[in-house]
Amino acid sequence: MKQMEADVAVIACGMSGLAAVTQAQESLNATGGGVAVAFEKSGTSGGAANMGMAMLAFESQLQKEAMVNDFTKDDAFRFFMEYVHWRSNARLVRRWFEQSADTITWLQDKGVEFLGVYKYFKNSHCTQHMVKAPGSNKPSERSASIMNRILTEYAGEIGAEIYFNTPVKEILVGSKGQVRGVRAVDENGEEIECLCNAVIVATGGIGNNVDMIYKYMGWKWGKDMFTFRIPGIDGDGLNMAWKIGAKQAKINMEVTYNTPGTTDIFKTLSETMRQPNLMVNLQGKRFINEEIMDNTTYTGNALLQQKGHTGFTIIDSTIVDYYKAHGLDYITYHHGIKTMDKWDEELDLYLNHKGIEATGLAALHEGMDDQESGQTNFWKFDTIEELCETTGINYKNLVKTIEEYNQMCNGSQRGYDWEFTKDHRFLKPLLKAPYYVARHFPSGYGSLGGLEVNENMEVLKDDFDPIPGLYACGNDTATVFADSYCFYNPGSTMSYAINSGRIAGMEAVAYMDSDEFIDPEE
Repeated sequence: MKQMEADVAVIACGMSGLAAVTQAQESLNATGGGVAVAFEKSGTSGGAANMGMAMLAFESQLQKEAMVNDFTKDDAFRFFMEYVHWRSNARLVRRWFEQSADTITWLQDKGVEFLGVYKYFKNSHCTQHMVKAPGSNKPSERSASIMNRILTEYAGEIGAEIYFNTPVKEILVGSKGQVRGVRAVDENGEEIECLCNAVIVATGGIGNNVDMIYKYMGWKWGKDMFTFRIPGIDGDGLNMAWKIGAKQAKINMEVTYNTPGTTDIFKTLSETMRQPNLMVNLQGKRFINEEIMDNTTYTGNALLQQKGHTGFTIIDSTIVDYYKAHGLDYITYHHGIKTMDKWDEELDLYLNHKGIEATGLAALHEGMDDQESGQTNFWKFDTIEELCETTGINYKNLVKTIEEYNQMCNGSQRGYDWEFTKDHRFLKPLLKAPYYVARHFPSGYGSLGGLEVNENMEVLKDDFDPIPGLYACGNDTATVFADSYCFYNPGSTMSYAINSGRIAGMEAVAYMDSDEFIDPEE
């Protein structure tokens, strides 16, 4: 067994772990020296954040330059706490929000560039600080991977050590219950015992562990929940911390929604089927004011209340023609699809199974005639009967729903949604085949929560006292979002990851010089 020592050991090097090891090393360098190390299960840093684009902040210099001054830190705090009905750690939320603008500057000082600040949808706040991709002057998917690369290189330059392909297997505990180190295994299978003064858990939750998703949330991945599955995010940190006495906090999902096999690939098809048009459940009934579909959290929550956790958007040829002439109702900065220019091309590709290999979704589209094994969730139909036969929607109820909906759109109730009060601008009737249908399911970027922490990111026991020397950050601790991610503040998850990581890094170093410090050797 290989022996090594460090001042702070970070378990995993995703966004929060990377921020933690970097901040810890900066704090050590500023207080006499030392070394912070991180052990990463995979071969790269950044984790799920490599798929991201932006992070939230309030009162940043970028917002001031853009004259975004109508939503202060105080406004944000009040809004957020009311949104979660105060079922959150107010002290931690306040510290996060207060630090958020400084974190943007902290990143800029290391060479990270931002395009500017953006909303995600019309009614959201302008909080997204969009990471700039080299050579691009518009929002770019996965641009946060550039930020992670810059931060990884910087961490090494200032003395932090990151060990890739080296998963941690155990948190070591001393005789007084204090953390004393970790046991890891390197890529050659050799065990490593790293003795240290503080440990930071940053393993990203349980997003890739289908058994834990079912155990703690009751969802069957691939059947009624289609979240991101980032390899390696298996709940390792939660299980290790629980094993040594950490309080088990509620685990939730950062719920959104998608159309499996379509979303993020056939973007014009996907964005068109996410417009505020008729949506029904398997019973053939409306269940949502489709006006809220640009708030993916709300839509995902509504889907979770339906049979099979699913819903179907239905449009017809007249709606397609309208969008071709006038553009889409809703436009997100994430995809930036404004027109129907690629509708016909993508429709041909999807329905005729062309070019699937190039999309990377060949496996999803195997057996396209079998809608379950092939993950077919978008169709074109000539009749309502055919639509219902294929999708399983109740035919009698759907016919009635369409009749009533058309009355709201241009019949006797023209312009008034007496059922769910949708804005009259979005009342578009179904008049002429063919019909296009997308089946939506709840989705999400990952899990939220599992460990209870205080505002210093100290991991708590059942009695709410901290485990000496144990800290955690990122999704492992993200109970701050309560039962529903606040999509009105876009960029929140990445912001929480990096800010909680910074706090954990600061506090882990401060702990070593505090009265609460317990020598690991005792």
